[in-house]
Amino acid sequence: MNVPDEIKIDYNRAVEYGIGWVKEYFAKAGKTRAVIGLSGGSDSTLTAYICAMALGGQNVLGLIMPTKDSSPADDVSDAEGLAGILGIKTIRTDITAMLDAVCSGDKEITEKENRVAYANLKARLRMVLLYKEANKISGLVAGTDDRSEHELGYFTKYGDGGVDINVPEYLYKTQVRALLMHIADKTGEDVYRRVAEKLPSPQLWKGQTAEDEMSMKYEDIDRILYYMNDYGKKTTREDIAAATGLGTDTIDRVLGMKNGNMHKNILPPSPGVIDLK
Repeated sequence: MNVPDEIKIDYNRAVEYGIGWVKEYFAKAGKTRAVIGLSGGSDSTLTAYICAMALGGQNVLGLIMPTKDSSPADDVSDAEGLAGILGIKTIRTDITAMLDAVCSGDKEITEKENRVAYANLKARLRMVLLYKEANKISGLVAGTDDRSEHELGYFTKYGDGGVDINVPEYLYKTQVRALLMHIADKTGEDVYRRVAEKLPSPQLWKGQTAEDEMSMKYEDIDRILYYMNDYGKKTTREDIAAATGLGTDTIDRVLGMKNGNMHKNILPPSPGVIDLK
């Protein structure tokens, strides 16, 4: 995969920063254990690696939560293989029966009808299971959304967005994948490279890929987000188009997702407290 020149990073420093941040956060919270949803994708793989390095693999619990209709077998096997390498205990629970139970009697919610509602329900059921296990061991749920997903709101509110901490949010998607390649070279473990080379997908329905759904490549998305967020100068859509060579229609799509999903990244609003006497 290609990391745009604008956002190339020092990979050793990136790993050290993530490990140090997790150590510090858990120490301040008075917690020693983390619970992670292991999907076999790049973000959860990096999250598991950083948490295992920070807390010790024995203090990390990985939940593997496939469904019969949207979880490729190689994702499950990669999640299990990663856990074995890191010394992470896992619990594997197929959530298909739970999904069917919740949807029972509601003919309007299936994978074909109201697909988004059906898909988001999967993510929210996984969140429920993550917190069940975290409460049992007095741990924190370590989320797996990267900065690109966070900025675009490309996650399920109170699903994969319902976590205590979000470990890879300091990295754009292309940086996450490149960092896994670096870890593969450093450790000699091929699972990191294999995961990094997969097409990014939430795996909420069969054949889903993030880039197809958004009609954009992450290399382009991350470059646009860089100029919106990190460039250090106020930029217009025309400035970004000139700097990246991308069409303003793509830039508008990124900006539209970012603005349209902003509600996902703030606490629920309230009227505020006033003197009503």
